[in-house]
Amino acid sequence: MQSREVAEKLRTNPVLTRAREILLPVTVLFLFLFFFTLLAGIKGEFGPFSISFDLGWGWPGESRLVIPLLGEIKAHTHRWPVIFSLRVEKIDPALLQHELAGDANPQEYLAELLPRLQRFFYLFLAKLAILGGVAGGIVALIFGRRDFHRFWRSVAAGFLGVLLLLGSVALDYDREAFKNPRYEGMLAFAPWVLQVVDQGLTYLPELSERLSLVAGNMDRLVTQVDLLTPLAKAEGEIKILHVSDIHNNPAAFEFIKPLIEGFAVDLVIDTGDLTDYGTAIETRLAGTIKTLDVPYLFIPGNHDSPEVINSLKRLPNLVVLRKGTYNFQGLTILGWEDPAARSSGVLLAGAEELAAEAEALAGYLESLSGNVDLLATHNIKLADKVKDRIPVVLHGHDHRAAVLKEGETYFINAGTSGAAGLRGLENEPPPYSVALLRFNRGKEAGAAFRLSTVDLVRVYSLGGKLTLERMVVDEHETTPGGEEDGGEGGRGPGPAQEQ
Repeated sequence: MQSREVAEKLRTNPVLTRAREILLPVTVLFLFLFFFTLLAGIKGEFGPFSISFDLGWGWPGESRLVIPLLGEIKAHTHRWPVIFSLRVEKIDPALLQHELAGDANPQEYLAELLPRLQRFFYLFLAKLAILGGVAGGIVALIFGRRDFHRFWRSVAAGFLGVLLLLGSVALDYDREAFKNPRYEGMLAFAPWVLQVVDQGLTYLPELSERLSLVAGNMDRLVTQVDLLTPLAKAEGEIKILHVSDIHNNPAAFEFIKPLIEGFAVDLVIDTGDLTDYGTAIETRLAGTIKTLDVPYLFIPGNHDSPEVINSLKRLPNLVVLRKGTYNFQGLTILGWEDPAARSSGVLLAGAEELAAEAEALAGYLESLSGNVDLLATHNIKLADKVKDRIPVVLHGHDHRAAVLKEGETYFINAGTSGAAGLRGLENEPPPYSVALLRFNRGKEAGAAFRLSTVDLVRVYSLGGKLTLERMVVDEHETTPGGEEDGGEGGRGPGPAQEQ
């Protein structure tokens, strides 16, 4: 009798009743998502390719291209908390070479392949809607006590719920998002994976052969990635690696050198603070620069003294650009040093001195007869007076990698390519970071160079995973007199932190 009274009290207890009202729907939703996600994958064979589609959950919504061992390409294509993954399980290089042999243009082969992949993706979406009903039915059987009306209502609710979710994602889906992807994976594979995305199947046979080498024996992975050779660059293209704020960290060159080789970089631009204390002896650690096998353009920062500058001038492939222009294969670069670099030791120029220097830079630009394609300076405050007059400004100083557009000028900050040097050991260190810029020239005679893409590359530890964020620049955005598209506009880089 007492047990019945206790049970009745528990059943009618308002707190427990409220808890059941909350926990039951949460449990039902959790089980529904569990069974739905568990069954959501689909696999298919497309000639030399074996692929799979998967669905997951995460915020914000993403679409991913996953190539095992090489890494992932991600893009924020929608706002709903759904992650679509296309996974390339296998590439048969021999069969791919055979099929491509019949096509003079690999892009034609890709054009034939994409509709098949599209139909397969639609099949995947149909399966997801059906699985929504199946998962709803399974949950109803667990909680429904053989109530068949509830069972069919749960099936219909699951089916319609997933259909509504997929429809919402489809309406919100941005196909252009993959122009600005994020890559995560091994540094050595970054150029290859991005080139495959850019060029379709053109370089895929060679890439798949390399992949088959490393996939056969994981122990040989490290040695086999060294066999990868840089991909050929497009005609009329210049690749510039922007580094900054190395701060006496020799490990920076372990990060920079593979990028130069893998991406076939033509020129390195360093926007200063190579050293920490401005002593000539520190430049001995920068002796690796002469092994980079590319021209190295250096613009002094506030940590770089006259002693440092004179010592660097002895390196055969390094050019110190203090105040003036440098022409590289037709690309005109204006360099302007930090005013603190004219004094020994480590100094910070005051606001008035920086403002006067910005006026001097603007006056020098006015005196030039031709256009300037790029300005490189350490402190962004020196570019205050030339916004909209130069399409691209490279800078550093604040150790925060970023690409921002203000008016018609792109401000590109490489962050700190040396992870802030010794200061990075004091607190949570920032990542090693650089910016890779591609400039293209039109085919018509006398055409000017324009910025086409910017890749921000970050590594939080040299043995860790690399992340790369790409921004594609529309042609009119860096053409003199072009209309502003508003994509990145409206916000300037803001004041730099004093370092």
